[in-house]
Amino acid sequence: MDNWKAFTQKVSANVTPLGANISRGFGNLNQQAKERFGAVDADDITELPQEYKDLERRVDALKLAHNNLLKITRAYESEGYDYPTQVQESIGQLSQQIGHSVTSWAASATKGVPQLPTVQATSAPPEVHRTLSHALSRGAASGALELGASPTNIAGLPTSPTTGAAGAGQEEGKLGEALQKFALAQDRVGNARLAQDDAIREGFLSPWQGFGAQIAVATKARQAVRDARLHLDSWRQTLKASEASGNSAKLDAQRQEVEQAEDKLVEATEAAIASQKAVLENPEGIKSLAAFVKAQSEYHAAAAEVLAQASSELASLGMSAESDYRATRA
Repeated sequence: MDNWKAFTQKVSANVTPLGANISRGFGNLNQQAKERFGAVDADDITELPQEYKDLERRVDALKLAHNNLLKITRAYESEGYDYPTQVQESIGQLSQQIGHSVTSWAASATKGVPQLPTVQATSAPPEVHRTLSHALSRGAASGALELGASPTNIAGLPTSPTTGAAGAGQEEGKLGEALQKFALAQDRVGNARLAQDDAIREGFLSPWQGFGAQIAVATKARQAVRDARLHLDSWRQTLKASEASGNSAKLDAQRQEVEQAEDKLVEATEAAIASQKAVLENPEGIKSLAAFVKAQSEYHAAAAEVLAQASSELASLGMSAESDYRATRA
């Protein structure tokens, strides 16, 4: 009998808070519905501090900017975000062989050139990267190989033995050389873009997502304020109805509930103000943006340097080809 009594007391202790939570939740929903349909006077809705409302607006703006930027920058999680969908490349042995040739050319081009980072030729075909620049590189490299470029060396292309140095073979040799240079430049730009993406994922996306978790904490604190405010106004409406009907039996208990609800609203509001300030004042968001721009800056600087060099070399090669072309038609 004693065991049964102890068991029922334990169950009662566990059920009572649950019942109170259900009752409170129902009261909040009921109050919210009344407010939505205009069944409550505006004067009967508790006004929250202006500081809190200002922080709400600022955090809402921050949350919107955070979500929008996160949706866009998640493109950096996928290597092929700029890969042309209309390209029907066979990512098989052919593309791997072409990519291997580009790597070998890069290794040949950096030998004895101290200002360029040394590239080691690989014995096995390298990974095929699906970026726009790498696709351009493979397209140009394929043409260069068809025109007689060595698969492993960036030395000059052969001329046709039947046409001579000033004939079509020389023109093909210069075009093949130009395609080779173009392929190398695009490959280096593509590799720089991959380095940028790695830096953005590590320096921006990861901390930016963590920053979003902090915004979620502030949002949860605001939900606690809304719940506390609805709970307070629900009890105030109950107390008001009792006072109007002259039912004094429960007035003291209801006034006590109102006072407790007021205290809880004050506590929740103070906590939410502190939480929202912490998010708005946190430097991690700015630091993440700085890391993003730094990665972009380094990529564009590297790409500009590579393309400027390639532009100069191709312009010189174009002038030489034009001179030879005019000479054969003089």
